Amino acid sequence: MLKVLIISPFSLEYGRGGELSSIELATGLQKYFKITLIDTNRLLSEKAFSDIAIKKKLKGLKVKSRIKFATIKVFNRNLDFPFPWEVLRLYRTVKKNDIIYFSTSNFKMDLILMMFSLLHRQAKFIIGYRKPLYSEKLLSLYNFKYRLSILFFSLFKRRFYHHTISYHAKKFLDNFYNPKKVIHIIHGINLKFYKDKEIKKRKNDTLKFLYVGYLDDVHKGIGVLLNAIEQLLENNRNLNLSFEFCGVGPLESELKKLEKKFPQLIKYNGYVSNDNISQYYKRNDIFLFSSRREPFGRVIVEALAAQLLILCTKTYGSIEILSGKDFAFFFRELSIEAIIDKIIEVYNLWINNPKKFKILQKSAKEYAFQNYAFSKELEMFKSLINKFTNT
Repeated sequence: MLKVLIISPFSLEYGRGGELSSIELATGLQKYFKITLIDTNRLLSEKAFSDIAIKKKLKGLKVKSRIKFATIKVFNRNLDFPFPWEVLRLYRTVKKNDIIYFSTSNFKMDLILMMFSLLHRQAKFIIGYRKPLYSEKLLSLYNFKYRLSILFFSLFKRRFYHHTISYHAKKFLDNFYNPKKVIHIIHGINLKFYKDKEIKKRKNDTLKFLYVGYLDDVHKGIGVLLNAIEQLLENNRNLNLSFEFCGVGPLESELKKLEKKFPQLIKYNGYVSNDNISQYYKRNDIFLFSSRREPFGRVIVEALAAQLLILCTKTYGSIEILSGKDFAFFFRELSIEAIIDKIIEVYNLWINNPKKFKILQKSAKEYAFQNYAFSKELEMFKSLINKFTNT
């Protein structure tokens, strides 16, 4: 049986989209291949997954002991690097496998994988690109690290394949690699939690908005979103609106202040496990997506599956998923005024044309089910790996 190693660059407990995807991919592929899953002790913020939650998600799959990194603080920045003996141990695991899948996020780890590819020439290496490939700041360290990784990977043309979750990322990477070695595979979700024939919303006396995700402004734009909601509620007390938030992050304290100011209109739930999050989607009407950059947007697909209309910024991911869809309402820019304008626009649609509003909700669900099932993603990965056995 073909042996496949999946490496998560962060601790599984970190619990963001990449870690969840690593778990889902590993548990899904174990039906067809011998799977080894390994992670690291890198944790950039509070844990999102408990040990019990991870064990449940792994469905019996055992995780090989994680690769340990040392962390040094330099000029208020945390720099981490793997211990030398951990690199050796990782190589021993790599050498036992035929396919190695790794999501790029750290240039040091990228270099280590490049070195391993020279030592283990029989293996196929697949590099996953799940984060945005650039920052708006042209000279940012983020841009430099990604460009550096892409430059170095381009020197290993025969060793690596590149996996993207968006067409835009594929088009970008095609400029540096052989397009035949850049593979786009859709990013699907487990739709079993959303299969209700008719999702029952609460009594429609209030239009209910939901945000799910990390609570920061640099990436997710939450600072602007919270300011917009505060200004909206202060100046439009006659509107029947409510806002619900799920997630953790640096701006959690700001959200709690806003909740205290408008206790009847804003509810903060903290972190909600992926197994339960569908219930929060289903009881709301509109999903708020305020990211400044995003290559895909898993939460968008989850919201669509639960029959939510989407109010969102124009990121590569949101445009790819939602462009031309009547159930998507794009902000003209990420600003307080633009967010307020779009919220009022969709509120007026809900008030003046409830029949059309419900039709849009149903079409959102149909679109998600037709295009973004995890079973479809799994089948594409399976086909890709099987293809390698014939090359």
